[in-house]
Amino acid sequence: MAKKRRKLRQEVVLAFCTLLVIVCGVILVAPTYMNDPQDDMQDNEIRQKMVSEENIDELLGQKNINIGESTKIRSLLRDKLPAGLFLSTFDITLDKLTVKYALTERSEKTAEDYAAFWTEDNCQQIVMYNTAALFVLVRNLEIIEIDVEGYAYPSCIVTRAEADALFGQSLADIADAEAWQNVLITGGVYSEEARAAFFAAHPLERTAAAAPSEQN
Repeated sequence: MAKKRRKLRQEVVLAFCTLLVIVCGVILVAPTYMNDPQDDMQDNEIRQKMVSEENIDELLGQKNINIGESTKIRSLLRDKLPAGLFLSTFDITLDKLTVKYALTERSEKTAEDYAAFWTEDNCQQIVMYNTAALFVLVRNLEIIEIDVEGYAYPSCIVTRAEADALFGQSLADIADAEAWQNVLITGGVYSEEARAAFFAAHPLERTAAAAPSEQN
């Protein structure tokens, strides 16, 4: 009889421990299921397209692209620089590169996603950063025009000489990650003074249209 009672107590304790483990598991896992995994994935995807300090070496590996190498330019704009998710078109005319960002079918985003991404702050960072990065990486590029749908056109037209003056040095001379970090990021998009000077010359004004039109 004593053995039966001891065995029963063991079974009760085991059942209680099992239940406790299940309850703890539910508490830990439930928040994950309360958030839509698809939404989290999309948020991460969008964040990864913003100005990043993590791929500087990868970008510098593209240095000295010729402006006529359209395939490399496309890869740079779409896959390596911020906002590639919303790259609509780009056009090369002699020594000028025109880049347009808009809501596209390829982005698989809504108009609300697009508007949330292109806040004034993020738009400033991306326009300023991509302008400088392109002048660093594309050796015979002399003029950049960046159009962001939802802002007054043209959003920004900058010559190489003007960019060098705004960033305080010849961008073509940047050849290592430390210089890139100091000039384009720390002393560039993250500097209130540098951003103010850049957008005093190239004001960004959001248009009255509430939602951008979707394009192919």
